[in-house]
Amino acid sequence: MEKNCPTCKGPVDSEGKSVVAPKASKFYNPSLATDALVLRKHKADDFHDILLVTRKNDPFKGALAFPGGFVNYGEDPLVGCLRELEEECSLQGKNPELVTVAGNPKRDPRKHVVAICYKVEVGENDQPKAGDDAATAAFYPLNELFKKPEKFAFDHYDTIEKYMVCLLYTSDAADDLLCVDLGGRRIIKKKKKT
Repeated sequence: MEKNCPTCKGPVDSEGKSVVAPKASKFYNPSLATDALVLRKHKADDFHDILLVTRKNDPFKGALAFPGGFVNYGEDPLVGCLRELEEECSLQGKNPELVTVAGNPKRDPRKHVVAICYKVEVGENDQPKAGDDAATAAFYPLNELFKKPEKFAFDHYDTIEKYMVCLLYTSDAADDLLCVDLGGRRIIKKKKKT
């Protein structure tokens, strides 16, 4: 195993991940990234499309991912999320809302990266155009992607799944029971009694 990171030439941990520490500190800190979860509801039915990019570079080259990337030093993560959405998809985002913070040290094979995921709105008729390190950018039918978790980079499939479950448990159901199929796992919720 290499003793230095091939990219930054700094030290690496026992798994070969970069652990560049601030000069004035003895602590090693994870890197911070943001992701934009953008959904678009079909006008004719209750299905949604989700905005995803195809990664142009490793890790996970060719896999589907949220538009996102590393937060710049001195940048608010929320601003970084909207910046990355514009860089990777040429879309202006608005009304970001926190979805989750993912910090599993093994979620990124390069190094320990904590990702903050925001739900972001874009214009109803806006169309993405790939840029920066995205090979493609497009809206995909969400119900079809739940059957293909292997197509996702990092832990993005898990994030979508958690978000949809959260929506399920916070929305009003029209029937006594609401059933959602998440990639072969059924989640059933009883309608709240008023």
